[in-house]
Amino acid sequence: MLELDEQNLDDDNLLLEQIVSGDEFAFNRMYYQTNKNIYNAVMAYVKNEHIAIELVQQVYIRLWNNRQKLKGVKSLKDYLFIIAKNLTLDHFKKVTVEATFFAGLRLKENASENTTDEKIEQLEYDKLLNDAIGQLPPQQKETWLLISEEELSYAEAATKMNISRLTVKRHLELSRKSIREYLKSRIYSG
Repeated sequence: MLELDEQNLDDDNLLLEQIVSGDEFAFNRMYYQTNKNIYNAVMAYVKNEHIAIELVQQVYIRLWNNRQKLKGVKSLKDYLFIIAKNLTLDHFKKVTVEATFFAGLRLKENASENTTDEKIEQLEYDKLLNDAIGQLPPQQKETWLLISEEELSYAEAATKMNISRLTVKRHLELSRKSIREYLKSRIYSG
């Protein structure tokens, strides 16, 4: 048993060296050996196939893009699980921040009694939000409007825009990020 573990470790170390040197074949081999386990680990937390697939893709993209930094890594598989864990945690943080942000927007919209100051603030905020939406690239803007204003599903928006659901999702993520950054820069700068 110990000899088998040592053999696996030697194979992993050789694979790691080849990946560090930019060997795409070695990277592909490592991907096919590990992606199912990484997917299962991520899926256990996110419980959504599309999100799990996206996070797993990000794991391997991050690994490949940072391959020069892998020289000190002792266990490639452990390193992959750490990347997957960190990306999954980042995903949950992002979802929480977005949910809080948009819940706040809905609360502001639903407030029935506003004082004069609140009404003025709401008008200023609405103008900022419209300005933020206006500065988006065309497809991100269209996606935002279809999902947020017309309340279409990703599938409906994808059909209307003649693009994939994943592309709709990506445009929406980018538009939300851009709008958040725009609002933060305007609200907290003064």
